[in-house]
Amino acid sequence: MLKVFIAEDEEIIRLSLRKQIAKLEKESDVQFVGEASDGDMALSMMQELKPDLLLTDIRMPFMNGLDLARYAKEMLPWLHVIIISGYDDFAYSQEAIAIGVDSYITKPVTTNELTNAIKTSQKQIQQERERQKQPDQKNKILHFEYYKEHFFHHLEKSGYEPSELIERQEKLNFNLLGQHLTAIYVKLPQKHLNEQNYQYLVLRLNEIFGSDKNVLSVVYDTLIIKCLVSAATESDSMDKAYYAADILKYELQSLNESAFVIAIGYTSNRLTELRNNLLITQQFAIDSLGPFNGKIIRLADTLNVEDTGFVLPDKTLLNLNQDFHVTEAIDLILDGLETKNGFSSSYAYQAAKYLMKFLEKLDTTQGKKVLAEYQESDLVLISKTPSVYRLLLEVLLTAIKNGIKEKSYHSKNQEHPVVTAVYKEMLENYSDPNLSLQMSADNAGVSLTYLSTLFSQTKGKNFIDALTEIRLNHAKELLIDTDLLITAIAFEIGYNDPNYFSYLFKRKIGISPKAFRAEHNK
Repeated sequence: MLKVFIAEDEEIIRLSLRKQIAKLEKESDVQFVGEASDGDMALSMMQELKPDLLLTDIRMPFMNGLDLARYAKEMLPWLHVIIISGYDDFAYSQEAIAIGVDSYITKPVTTNELTNAIKTSQKQIQQERERQKQPDQKNKILHFEYYKEHFFHHLEKSGYEPSELIERQEKLNFNLLGQHLTAIYVKLPQKHLNEQNYQYLVLRLNEIFGSDKNVLSVVYDTLIIKCLVSAATESDSMDKAYYAADILKYELQSLNESAFVIAIGYTSNRLTELRNNLLITQQFAIDSLGPFNGKIIRLADTLNVEDTGFVLPDKTLLNLNQDFHVTEAIDLILDGLETKNGFSSSYAYQAAKYLMKFLEKLDTTQGKKVLAEYQESDLVLISKTPSVYRLLLEVLLTAIKNGIKEKSYHSKNQEHPVVTAVYKEMLENYSDPNLSLQMSADNAGVSLTYLSTLFSQTKGKNFIDALTEIRLNHAKELLIDTDLLITAIAFEIGYNDPNYFSYLFKRKIGISPKAFRAEHNK
């Protein structure tokens, strides 16, 4: 099914394009999924709707069609674009070619021109997917996948020196040097294992991320997916991680998979911390598979602490989730501190410092009391005596255990404040035709991708669906309680195009606004 999105500021042209696509829906695998009157709103809607094909005018307010095409193709690498313009200008057509659009159509657009352009894009998409399945290309992709598997395996087992990582970045086609790196780990249950799913995911992720030097992904035949994401700043790296995770979630759902978890680790610009970050993210995903099915989760969001793991000298991962047992954790730490030279006091000190940092970030009353009792000099002395060190571990871990329970209780009983604020804004400003995911993200001070993920997981529906539901509920009230014309109702609830309102109402409610009013007037 080819999902088509329209970006056009002229209502009458949007209506014409929508009608032409409606005819195509009956004849072939084409589906109209949404429209916007400016490029800025179109970009935020496309983030949620994930179309395959964009029909866009060049001249639009806030963001022109060429910029929209450029940004949208970065956000959705599989996207194909058809430019529609009233300006038959060579400079525009040259720029459109540079961006990589499929077709450039001048207004007025005839049905034959549009149909041929859409079918051409549909054919190109099919050819691209078939090309990847050719034996030579497929073998090349799979061979590179095995190389990436080896890289991740060695990284997790013993790690790389920074110089070794830098040497490998060219062959990996991935930016490592001077970057903030974020790990992603995806786990599916064993029942989903089969060769068809494995090869589909390998080829599809290569199609999406293959040319992106800031995303390195690998798919294992156990259907584990691992990613590293890089960017120049910490916030950009986390935003890119949410973008990659969102696409991974979309691809898994397209396979009708829902029992998975996508875990995003924390971000670091130190290559020496990369192995530890990856191991922690992996353990976090495995521990969270049950209660977080089909969701994107982030370590720092779960307990509101940045560091949720520590790798001991024997390569054992200390992961403090809400189900850990104090006694077992003490034994794990003490066993992990035993080296060939005996008990490692230096690692004991580092582990104690980590636990105190973790406790500090939990920010509980009990935790503050415990931390007030121990000074830096105390830790140095205590870490040299295993029996006394065990007592310290018991005090710290008990406080951490209680703190995690407290944080977990509050997180389960409170909606995320960002989502609460955004939804309140939607209820108050639904009549604003410019209200969009991007606007709400800007007002909340978070990235578009982060808000999209957080909102859909909290509310069980994406931003666009929630806004549409709010608007249509108000439309139903106005249809029943007032004599306002349907055109006036469309404007009242935030739609500049009455025809689009009628189309959307019938699509969502099942009958037209006119029929809905008549039925309730009876």
